[in-house]
Amino acid sequence: WGELSPRQLHWAVVDAGLPKEKTKTFGRRLFWRDLAYFQLHSFPDMPTAPIRRHYSLLQWSGDDSRLRAWQKGNTGYPMVDAGMRELYATGYMQQNVRMICASFLVEYLDISWVEGEKWFHDCLVDADVAINAMMWQNAGKSGIDQWNFTMSPENGSQDPSGKYTRQWVPELKRLPNKY
Repeated sequence: WGELSPRQLHWAVVDAGLPKEKTKTFGRRLFWRDLAYFQLHSFPDMPTAPIRRHYSLLQWSGDDSRLRAWQKGNTGYPMVDAGMRELYATGYMQQNVRMICASFLVEYLDISWVEGEKWFHDCLVDADVAINAMMWQNAGKSGIDQWNFTMSPENGSQDPSGKYTRQWVPELKRLPNKY
């Protein structure tokens, strides 16, 4: 059927004899994938309910206008807007940009991670219930491996040249990189 198991992939990479620094990220993502499926098996309501149940008591802003601005890439934060516009236009988004957009939704806009999980699931071409739910659980601080950081949407470390942002937020094309 054209399917590959995680074990087949793991051993194919090991058998290729590539140096560890070339395979480290791939290996970690493969293990994260299996962890996500284990979590979904253990917590079948993971896409909509916090694994750490006490987080269900959190009060989120529920501001629909902020949520819509985030979904459309109209927050006023160039990196967030670039990521969200790319997601909507292509169905893809690079991992670090996903983390920035997720942190922004829950930390800056105070909107429940569940809204982010639903939006990404609807928009991603490669949407995967287990992986998407695990990522959003962690971004919302309610997952097993909650993020103990907030990715800044302002520091520019993910797009030092501004090329990515200018591609997806063309109204900023003429601004220098520092903006």
